Amino acid sequence: LFDFSQVPARRMLPEYLTHEAQVFLSSGMVAAFRSLVREMGATEFHGHLAVLQALLARLLDIREGCIGVAEPQREGQKEVQLLPHCFSIAPQDTITEIIHRVCQTTLETLKYGPGRVNDLLCHPSGSHSTPEHPLFQVQLIYQDHHAGNLSQISIERGAAAPCDLVLCLTRQRDGTASITLRSPIYLYSHESLHFLLRAYMRLFESCVRKPKISFAQQHLYDENDVMAGLIFGKGPCLNVTDPATLSKRIERMSVARPEVVAVKDVDGNSFTYKQMQQHIQRAAAVLHRNGVQAQGYVAVCCEPTLYSVCHLLAIWRINAIYVPLDPQNPFARLQLILDDCQPAAIIYHDPTESVIRRLHLHSSTPVSVAEICLSQTQACPDLSLCESAACVLYTRRSTGTPKGIMLTHANLLHQILGVRHRFQINCETALQQSSLGFDVSLDQMLQPLVGGGTLIVAPRRLRGDAIALSRLMLAENVTYTYATPSEYMMLLRYGSDALQQLSSWRTAFVGGEALPRHLIESFHALQQPGLRLINRYGPTEISISSSCLPIDTFDPACIDLQPISVGWSLPNYSTYIIDLDGAPLPVGFTGEIVVSGPGVARGYLNKDALTKQRFRPDPFVDTPDKSRGCTMYRTGDKGRLLPTGELVYLGRIDGDHQVKLRGYRIELDDIANTILKSADGRLAEAVISVRGFHDAEGDRRFLTAFVVPACTQELAAVNEMLQFLDELVANLPLPPYMLPQVIVPVDGLPRNPNGKLDRRAVDQLPLPSRRQPAMSPTSSDSERFVIWIWEQCLDQSAQTAVWSSTSDFFQVGGNSLLMVKVQAFLQQHMKRTIPLSTLFQSSTIEDMAALLTGAPTPPPEFNLDWNQETLPGLEEKYICDGRSPQPSPLHADGGIEVCLTGATGFLGSALLRCLAADPRVARIHCIHRRTPSSVAFAAGTAKVVRYKGDLTAPRLGLDRVCWQELASRVSLIIHNGADVSFMKSYRSLHPANVQSTRRLACMALRRQIPLHFVSTADVAQLTDLDSLPPQSVAHCLPPVDGADSGYVASKWASEVYLEKCAARFQLPCAIHRPT
Repeated sequence: LFDFSQVPARRMLPEYLTHEAQVFLSSGMVAAFRSLVREMGATEFHGHLAVLQALLARLLDIREGCIGVAEPQREGQKEVQLLPHCFSIAPQDTITEIIHRVCQTTLETLKYGPGRVNDLLCHPSGSHSTPEHPLFQVQLIYQDHHAGNLSQISIERGAAAPCDLVLCLTRQRDGTASITLRSPIYLYSHESLHFLLRAYMRLFESCVRKPKISFAQQHLYDENDVMAGLIFGKGPCLNVTDPATLSKRIERMSVARPEVVAVKDVDGNSFTYKQMQQHIQRAAAVLHRNGVQAQGYVAVCCEPTLYSVCHLLAIWRINAIYVPLDPQNPFARLQLILDDCQPAAIIYHDPTESVIRRLHLHSSTPVSVAEICLSQTQACPDLSLCESAACVLYTRRSTGTPKGIMLTHANLLHQILGVRHRFQINCETALQQSSLGFDVSLDQMLQPLVGGGTLIVAPRRLRGDAIALSRLMLAENVTYTYATPSEYMMLLRYGSDALQQLSSWRTAFVGGEALPRHLIESFHALQQPGLRLINRYGPTEISISSSCLPIDTFDPACIDLQPISVGWSLPNYSTYIIDLDGAPLPVGFTGEIVVSGPGVARGYLNKDALTKQRFRPDPFVDTPDKSRGCTMYRTGDKGRLLPTGELVYLGRIDGDHQVKLRGYRIELDDIANTILKSADGRLAEAVISVRGFHDAEGDRRFLTAFVVPACTQELAAVNEMLQFLDELVANLPLPPYMLPQVIVPVDGLPRNPNGKLDRRAVDQLPLPSRRQPAMSPTSSDSERFVIWIWEQCLDQSAQTAVWSSTSDFFQVGGNSLLMVKVQAFLQQHMKRTIPLSTLFQSSTIEDMAALLTGAPTPPPEFNLDWNQETLPGLEEKYICDGRSPQPSPLHADGGIEVCLTGATGFLGSALLRCLAADPRVARIHCIHRRTPSSVAFAAGTAKVVRYKGDLTAPRLGLDRVCWQELASRVSLIIHNGADVSFMKSYRSLHPANVQSTRRLACMALRRQIPLHFVSTADVAQLTDLDSLPPQSVAHCLPPVDGADSGYVASKWASEVYLEKCAARFQLPCAIHRPT
């Protein structure tokens, strides 16, 4: 299919309605073409077939294909017989060379005749997908003088499996010729048919004029088409006047509206514009006093608060550069950012002090928020300059070194003012809920303040809590939001009761991911008059967004919007579509999206080569626009412009979500979209994951779909939902190779900190089993009710066989997303909203039941005795009394055998690769819970023995014989596995993180096997030291309730337990604390 098809895959329909487009060739052009082909001893039919081959090769970027051609009709023949015509073509081929091959291939094809083709199709070994013709999807019908009803016959004979396109060429009696292109209505729009015909005509005329040049050099369009494309992609012109920076504009607003509330939080704290400006002045003075100079970097490592935007504006006020650090990021990533930008200062506050202590600050000066608040307000002029760098935002890449994107004040000024002008943004009350490292947060903070409105800051504890966020929006009468589609789906799904009352909501910007149709339907279901859903497109490199599409969600027509574009270029932006050689393409052609204008970033920090590769001088810019910016950015995204000037985003050029499965190239998003459309509104989200292995034993990969029901009530009826999904997968309008083997219902899909879909995490989602949980009696009605709630929220494969009052949600298959669902169920059935943080700390049946009954809930780890928690028990003593002193045996190859846990994680996979490469290691026994990725087990496959286990289970999930065999063979144990969650309590983490250590220590004690325990550098938080040397922290006890920092407490307890084993039983062990 072409990129501009209206559906992702062909369909089986009871009736195929077709439409057509038509053009005419002049008699002069027909005569010139006839003369050309006759010189080569060919016919006009051969010539048109050659041109059609060249067109398909150019537009689809293919070198081989098959076209159905009509056999010459014989006397008495009532029906056109179609024969497959295979072709092979190279870019250097000329049209004359292609015509010669066509003549030869046609003669060979005619030898077989339709009978041999029918035999081929009926052969038992032949298989094909019913929605498409088994041999070709394009037909060519040629007729001289009398058209009759030939073209109609060509469509009708394939009614059971029609072709995508039928090109009918009819030579008229007057010397002219008509060219008609037909397709099923559902497949290609009328505009697309005209586009293909125009391209065919251009190529045809070019080949007639220049038959000796290669077909790759022939023209599919002329210069006028190219110029029209450049004009269509250009946004309106907006003159930007002084003040020339956003910080100066906000200061001017502070003078005009000093007593208006500028920033608020959920705890009742607020700053007026006057108070906000005073804090900005104090912060700017403190930074200047600490040596920050103009264009120096200032990192901000703080949780979102009232002060967040103040720090941003204070940095700009002294013309320094803002670098946000998200404290939720791994320490390794934060360190990479600091190493890259070398900030002069780092702003932090009490909640992030421990983070700062762990980082190597180089020459950076730590500046605390407390120091700023206690300082005297000093007059500090705004030194920001339009052409100066304003901020460096680091891309969220799961692997590799993060790229620092440098945006200037001019970039952000044109972005913010362009959006305000285009959509009449006025005095708004805006919600700020995104990570401060995400470019969207700049829009959320700056848009309301530039217009004299109010910024509502959601603390981290509410982010991801859809019910709490929706109620906050209602309480503050929010008018302006900006979020990802995933965030909106959670809001609309769990917070619709509040949002339906939010009549003030006028503008909902959406971006960061492709806008799904079901989200438009969800907004329409709110029935809020005047609420606009505005689809925004643009990578960070062009300053948040470059194109926008407004959608009136109250209008029923929004549901049938086709296609869902990303709209028109913003003021002062231009959008181009270019080919692989960097040449601009006309309207309708698919290519790489390139963005130009004053919003294009300066480049990547300390990456000159990459900057030169992606940021280029704009050769297409008009002279009047050069003063506003003449740099363009190659996005790497694929798209095309419509005749309306709208941009259609078609994914990544490099096909991020494309896979090749048993010879078929499959777009995973196409399957997901088909599932959503076929579900008739019962599903809200879908994503496809490839599971299984492709190794020496064969290709055993298969497709799995994870779907989120559109209505929470659907999740209550588990059996009905599973039955619906079974029927859905059996009736999907997809060819067999695109069908998912299973569709798994989940409460939510994993997201990264910016709210975008985390595909790597999707690939780790567990597959269900059919095991049914048993239920044992409990002591109270409230506990039985909690069990019922959990049964609705947990995947069947993860539910425990027997419930008890101490069953922990996170130990029976629960996770943070499913806890959101528990919260929603409790709100629905109990009419009570319990904060997520409270549910996390009350994650057992008895504790959650206590919350529901209103009884005072004791601390989750009431009266924890840390000495008892870390004391070796009777089992360890019993093992040591009867242990064997014999050394570990060598493998038959002479090497040692190693037991490794946690091999599927980042550090674990690196350890595995090192062990596999070590010639001293003969065998690696890997105990893992989830199916290992091909990456983790790619190295040293012959050495690796896999065991599916569970850190929370006795013997780590292994049977007794297997466990004893390991204990007798291995010479080294590396315990790297753990449940890494900073939200869970110590009790929740104890089975996976502490009990597993005890069990492995018991294995090691039998033969004094060296045990290496991978802890965490976060145990330094329990000390008063700035840096932690290799010493014991046994004297630094965690909090006795175990609620806060449960992960750190679990690692601390394991360390201290191993220290006691070493002292009492001479266990050879080592503790490692990676950052």
